[in-house]
Amino acid sequence: MGDLHRSVFLKELKNTFPELRSEINAQYGLLHPEVGAFAGFAQQAIALGNAKDVALCFKLAEKYYKDGNDQLRNAIAVSFVEHLNLGDAEWAWELLGPILKEIYLQLADAGMTKPLPYLR
Repeated sequence: MGDLHRSVFLKELKNTFPELRSEINAQYGLLHPEVGAFAGFAQQAIALGNAKDVALCFKLAEKYYKDGNDQLRNAIAVSFVEHLNLGDAEWAWELLGPILKEIYLQLADAGMTKPLPYLR
């Protein structure tokens, strides 16, 4: 278990993506909706083919999953990774870090997210 927590994560997230600040602030301090807003931002970047932002999103999520406290790790798994739609974005899958790839595959095996057609 790491020691990084919500406030450190949100500060870095808002500094990296200032355009997310108001949406995160609108979540009333609830971690899962805040991470959900981050997931929505990442998904929009995937839809737009914005590899730079996707890579930054995945890097932050990987960092805070790896070094975050239990609450942050859970929120990243449940409210970020589980909500990624990578079915038509093999290029985005390739940008996902090893820890988040493992989580995604576990979620797919459990039927909680869609299996990826290009991994069969």
